[in-house]
Amino acid sequence: MGLKDLANEVLSKFDPKNDDPNAGGFDNLPDGEYDVTLAKAEHKVFEKSGWECLSFENEVTVGEAAGRKEFINMSFDQANTPEFVLNKNIKLVAKLAAVIGLTLTDEDWEDETTMAQAFQDGIGTQYVLTVTSSPNKKDPTKPYRNFDFIAYDESENPNEQYGDTIEISDEDIPF
Repeated sequence: MGLKDLANEVLSKFDPKNDDPNAGGFDNLPDGEYDVTLAKAEHKVFEKSGWECLSFENEVTVGEAAGRKEFINMSFDQANTPEFVLNKNIKLVAKLAAVIGLTLTDEDWEDETTMAQAFQDGIGTQYVLTVTSSPNKKDPTKPYRNFDFIAYDESENPNEQYGDTIEISDEDIPF
């Protein structure tokens, strides 16, 4: 699709005189289970707000959502983050590490930068990401996003939906 076609499609649902150009720009994955790879782990600092977080980029590998990404950003700011959220974030980091086969050391838990560095060896690892939403009483238009990680079983093949593996010998190749 060329730029002209893309612009026509996007602008067919947009009134530039009245609509907010920022509305609907980012579409989270719907609740469900997704085969993903850990695409990136980094310590982010958002320039405008100064908010810091440990960020995990998860890329869906199969199915209708293949290629889409889910970003999980976790704050560890003890002064501005409720204790139950800090506890949940620590458990999420530990769970993801266990699922992708990493053993975190005391040094890895020093700060967001050391945690992100610890996950570099896990980039490209596949697992199942479970996404669920729960109501946000303060702002019902922005439900809370909840995540869980599930390791692939040793015997499980994430590509088994594509059928059996085909073996090709040199004699099968026409050149």
